[in-house]
Amino acid sequence: MAAVMKTEVSWTFLGLVAVWLVSGLGLASYPHYAGVETFVFVLLGWIISLCLHEYAHAATASAFGDTSIAGSGYLTLDPRHYVSGAHSLILPVLAVIFGGIALPGGAVMIRNDLIRKRWQQSLVALSGPFATLVCTAAAYAGAQYVGEGLLSDALILLTFFELMAFVLNILPVPGLDGFAALRPWLPKAIGKAIPPQVGGLIMVGGLIAVFFYGYHIIVPIMRVIADATGLDLHPVGRAMDRFHFW
Repeated sequence: MAAVMKTEVSWTFLGLVAVWLVSGLGLASYPHYAGVETFVFVLLGWIISLCLHEYAHAATASAFGDTSIAGSGYLTLDPRHYVSGAHSLILPVLAVIFGGIALPGGAVMIRNDLIRKRWQQSLVALSGPFATLVCTAAAYAGAQYVGEGLLSDALILLTFFELMAFVLNILPVPGLDGFAALRPWLPKAIGKAIPPQVGGLIMVGGLIAVFFYGYHIIVPIMRVIADATGLDLHPVGRAMDRFHFW
């Protein structure tokens, strides 16, 4: 029987959302500090989206029978509960700040042995990228709503980061959600050959390689995706310059 899911949104998360909204208002109304305001707005938006990504994993797993989720704090949206190692919230935040690359992370520990059906395990894995995709659409819709300006540019940059994270995260690479969605359907021998710990190490190593060497590969790919989706990347460059205000 599926566990009863209870969500109590933490004040920490609500505080993040409040500061994010205030920074957006400041960006729209007081452009004298556009660099700092863009940095705060985009970074907090990115952290909020990471929390929603991890919450989606946890909520779906809990709904499908993972009883370990209830006492984990994962359903509070508190970012402190999603920091379980360098590859959780820490690496994605540092990569965005210093590299301008939106790396996916991994923080929620799922007990797949408590989730009986393979399709449910796959949905648990895909729920995080789906949440990221929803954040992508929301940021883009917000940019279209506010029209041209500093706030719109910042929202387009956030859209760019979200879309990049979605594309990277659905790759069928061990440690990423794309592989986790396929794993239940693979022969058991393959699954045992790549335990979660090894998958995590592969993910960390791969993400570090992308951080230092992959920018010139990822950006052209994102340009192709942007052209296919009609996303104008010109505001991304402007906002990125402000985001790296230092």
